[in-house]
Amino acid sequence: MFTHYTGNRQFDLQLNRTFSPLLNREDIARIATTKFPRLRSTKEITTLARSLAERFESEGDSDAAWRLHELAAFYVSPSDPRKRRAIDAMSTAFDEAHHGLALTRHAIPYRNGELTAMRWEADPADRAQAPAGTPHTLVMMNGFDGYAEEIIDFASNFPTRPFDIIAFDGPGQGHAALAGMTLMPEWEHPTDAVLDYFGVESTAALGVSFGGYLVMRAAAHCSRISRVIAFDMMYRLLDGLTMPLPRPLRPLAEAVVGRARPAWFIDAAMSVAPHFSADLAWKLQQARHLTGLSKPSEVLRALGAFTMEPLEGLIHQPCLVLAGDADQYVPFERLDDVRRALRNAESLEVRAFHHAQDPDMAQHCQIGNLNRAFTIMGDWLSGHQPRSDT
Repeated sequence: MFTHYTGNRQFDLQLNRTFSPLLNREDIARIATTKFPRLRSTKEITTLARSLAERFESEGDSDAAWRLHELAAFYVSPSDPRKRRAIDAMSTAFDEAHHGLALTRHAIPYRNGELTAMRWEADPADRAQAPAGTPHTLVMMNGFDGYAEEIIDFASNFPTRPFDIIAFDGPGQGHAALAGMTLMPEWEHPTDAVLDYFGVESTAALGVSFGGYLVMRAAAHCSRISRVIAFDMMYRLLDGLTMPLPRPLRPLAEAVVGRARPAWFIDAAMSVAPHFSADLAWKLQQARHLTGLSKPSEVLRALGAFTMEPLEGLIHQPCLVLAGDADQYVPFERLDDVRRALRNAESLEVRAFHHAQDPDMAQHCQIGNLNRAFTIMGDWLSGHQPRSDT
């Protein structure tokens, strides 16, 4: 269930993302009821997460600790040494929480650095019972702000796991970004490097959040990808900046942001605007981190490359697209653009969720009901065709 704890949509998304798996702990449920509604700043969220992470770590609850360490790092500037310490603690706690599972960590050489990847081998019983045609491997692609640990942990929501799952941080993501490797539009290149490393000749691919765009870019240029899932849709990355604006102002913002000029105006405006919006301040901080650029006009110009428009007609694989009309990062009306871009797909299944009927599934990445979302995706991968909703 998606809970509106604070009234700030960005804060509520991050709180639901971290704490939904932890609400079965009585003390966490109490904290969610008593403390979350009073959270008013990123600093308060960071302080609470850090305190809880240290507490659960001391109690030996590594499953709670790794999630809280990740949240404690979320809003912290990459230049602050506390971010790296929190991420290192997150990785250590994650490995402890998953000890004994068929899950391994890998460092994949890529250009002048390494990509962090994780592989979770299929459940033998699930694989033995899987319908014919079920893919042997599923690659899960990260997004704008996650780490490989969180992405592969999402796989625990699949009702069955008949395929090996590989998650990785590409350039400008997670551990790779923290190591200084910046975002690149040609996503087929890191994808190919990961598939080569694991010796994968054919795989389904699932993109999470911004990964919903990246998976499409990879599929357009990587023939080894046999099926594509956008969880959920992401037509254009820059929509995340203009989406929070009042609808009448969006065309003007589109004209300025989309072209990243005049540069002096953008740089001046972006030096002031983040003081009035914690969401915008975080997005700009994260975008600078991922691109390695400093001037807002340069950042926006770089992010403008991440759009499905040039991919129109180039994607031929079967595709599943999830979308929600309460998504705070992706305009629901982009669904028509996505359909047009995928006009040459072998097949296209769309699951579109509306807040009036299905508020939990209408949120970004269906975060209010991950079990149901992964059941839909798992059924589609195994050949059980989902109903198309619009």
